[in-house]
Amino acid sequence: QPTSKIDLTGTGLKELQTNMDSITISFGQIAIQKEILESQEKILKTELIKLKNQEAEIAKSLSDKYGKGTLDIESGEFTPVE
Repeated sequence: QPTSKIDLTGTGLKELQTNMDSITISFGQIAIQKEILESQEKILKTELIKLKNQEAEIAKSLSDKYGKGTLDIESGEFTPVE
């Protein structure tokens, strides 16, 4: 007894598969963007460490030269602590 095929084209299965494919692609794109952002974050953290080290070196240099005090970065004025 031969089996007959049942037509399921009107059941929304094709649309469901298309939507699943779209979501899968979106997840892939998010994963790629996440990798890019994590890479950029590592670069920025490295730059921040360099800047903090540079800041500490400048502060030490000024302290060695002028003694302890406060520096107004905007005006460039150094006020020694008495």
